[in-house]
Amino acid sequence: MDLFQDVQKKIQTLKMLCYRRLLKVPWTEKYNIKIIQMADVGERLLQQLMKRKLGYAGHIMRGSSGPLLQLFLQGKIESKGRQGRPRRNWMNDVKEWSESTSYEDTKRKAKSRDEWRDMVANLQTEDGT
Repeated sequence: MDLFQDVQKKIQTLKMLCYRRLLKVPWTEKYNIKIIQMADVGERLLQQLMKRKLGYAGHIMRGSSGPLLQLFLQGKIESKGRQGRPRRNWMNDVKEWSESTSYEDTKRKAKSRDEWRDMVANLQTEDGT
């Protein structure tokens, strides 16, 4: 077995271990095909969640929902910050998935409804699905 195949096998083993832990399947259960099918359903659900979240974010950024939701989305509500590292907020995901650098850039993309819809339709998760 060459080095590439050895590394590929180790990566596959780690992937199965992670799936087992996420799906709470004990290591004694030897049904890898069942685990892969369960994980595939999870990937499709994640894909659908990402598309719905981006679609709703575009709706809000275009101003279709009113000014209050835009205030929430922009994070302009005054409050005392918590101690420690800032939590990841809703808009961070939207900026990352739309491949934007700032809120303004994301909002500019969302203004064009057709382009935003095409971007959401062609959205892919990190592993390319």
